[in-house]
Amino acid sequence: MEILYHHILTPCGEPADIIISALQKFIRRGKTEEAARAAYELYLSGEELRDYLWQRLLVISAEDVGLGQPAAPSVVLSLYRASQKLGADSMDYPLFFVHAVRYLCSCPKERGSSTLASLTKRRIRDRVPFPLPDYVFDMHTIEGQKRGRSYEHFISQAAVVFPEAVLNDSTAGQNDRWEAELTERRKGEEDI
Repeated sequence: MEILYHHILTPCGEPADIIISALQKFIRRGKTEEAARAAYELYLSGEELRDYLWQRLLVISAEDVGLGQPAAPSVVLSLYRASQKLGADSMDYPLFFVHAVRYLCSCPKERGSSTLASLTKRRIRDRVPFPLPDYVFDMHTIEGQKRGRSYEHFISQAAVVFPEAVLNDSTAGQNDRWEAELTERRKGEEDI
């Protein structure tokens, strides 16, 4: 693994790779003031590390926050785009990365996406078989067409969702009505 930015010292005199590591560890633990300091150190260390700061915050939003707050990548990306409108020399620019840090520190966290990505990569590398269940082979695949899979198979098998959303009273049953009407209207049609 290549260690990035170890040759650059931040204003506190530490190698940037250590401050980058500190930023992520502080965010993981919800240590807002410490994370803001680490982020500011990176910001003050030049354009390359300022850009890397935003890249790291975006990765943290998926790697460490994950499903704890699924919208975190969108929030961080929006803050980054807002900061670009000001330009890095604006005195208000730091507000946006500090806000991102505060937001990430306050989010519930879970590392499932990171763990699953690492595990999946290793399963593929180790050529672990990838069993495909029968419902995968629907009318949208050559194999499904060879098996004679129809729209009815698609609706009853391939389009099944889990977990299914619980809808409020005003929308409950709408999907069932729509599917029934669609099935009726499709009778005699070619698959389109």
